[in-house]
Amino acid sequence: MQKKYDVAVVGGGPIGGSVAERIAEKKFKVAIFEQNKQVGEPLKCAGLVTPRVFDFVDFSEELVVQNKVKGANIHSPSGYTLTIGGDKVHAFVIDRVKFDQEIINNSKKNGAEIFLGNKILSAQKHEQHIELITSQKTEVECRLLIGADGPYSKMRDIFALPRPIEFLRGMGAEITGANLDPDYVEIFVGNKIAPGFFAWIIPTNEQGTNARIGLCINQDSAYPPKHYFSNFFKNGHTSQYLENIEITNHIGGVVPLGALRKTCASNMMLVGDAAAQVKPTSGGGIYTGLLCAKHCSSVAVEALQKNNFTLRFLKKYHKLWSVDIGVELNMGMKFRKIFKNLSDKQMDKYITKFQNPKITEIITKHGDIDHPSKLVKPLLKKAPSLLKLIPNIIKE
Repeated sequence: MQKKYDVAVVGGGPIGGSVAERIAEKKFKVAIFEQNKQVGEPLKCAGLVTPRVFDFVDFSEELVVQNKVKGANIHSPSGYTLTIGGDKVHAFVIDRVKFDQEIINNSKKNGAEIFLGNKILSAQKHEQHIELITSQKTEVECRLLIGADGPYSKMRDIFALPRPIEFLRGMGAEITGANLDPDYVEIFVGNKIAPGFFAWIIPTNEQGTNARIGLCINQDSAYPPKHYFSNFFKNGHTSQYLENIEITNHIGGVVPLGALRKTCASNMMLVGDAAAQVKPTSGGGIYTGLLCAKHCSSVAVEALQKNNFTLRFLKKYHKLWSVDIGVELNMGMKFRKIFKNLSDKQMDKYITKFQNPKITEIITKHGDIDHPSKLVKPLLKKAPSLLKLIPNIIKE
């Protein structure tokens, strides 16, 4: 028998779960299809978020927060260190598996059904609906399809929506036996450490003994992530933090960058990593994804109420999230373009320049992981000489 739903959400991560929860709350029939057998596993995320993420979820931060971070030590290729923050809590380290599970549990409480171990094999658009077939041979009919199926979204490809501009490849691990300052994240930049991005050590408990470590690299890097991850333990600037540690779990994943210019078609919308709604400066997608999930669900509910699933109507979703976060994501790609073209020597120069107490004060006061563009004006106002450091690429 064919199962009929108002909405089928493909992808049971936090973004798909949030969309499902909000739509099911309005008493529409919603199903979530997740290809993995366990919600939140395997772990693919460093789990560092800003406190404002909890504005979008219906559970207490105490359930999932493992540690609270006040600042970051940014290490240059030659070992210069820039310390920012330290004045207050700037970010939460979360149990990402539990975070996902809480969101999915809430969607189920609101009436959504979840089908684990169900990969979507095909999706076909008919005149008034979409028909799906899953790996468990389940046949599904829905009025609206939400693609929340990650970086290599199959729904995106089936409906011929554009692809992200680039994909970062990442590798990491959960470790124990560390000796870290639990108030600070350690960030490492350099083309030998993590070409095109950065590496990190994030303390996951208040004692600084547990952590998530990892790195992301350009898709066209000379070597695979495993090569750089292995060297991460041998590097003179990183090894001091990783002596006598034990790896308890491996992490791997892909980060899509470059938000899509089109995120909907008739009877379907894309959200989260599937739409590359990810911060290009940090690779984080939870805050931006949940923000876009709010807009996706509100337009979905309106479409269901009016029985209007045309592209013209659903475009409202694209406009809403673009106005809310689109400029920030586009600006992030410009910052990223500058960063990718920096040599190790230039990175050293930037970090030594930023060690000026007046500049670190500005960064600490105005720095925002979710909205990095807020830092530009006050930074250039305080230190106009920084313009000389910016490559010609910013003029493009």
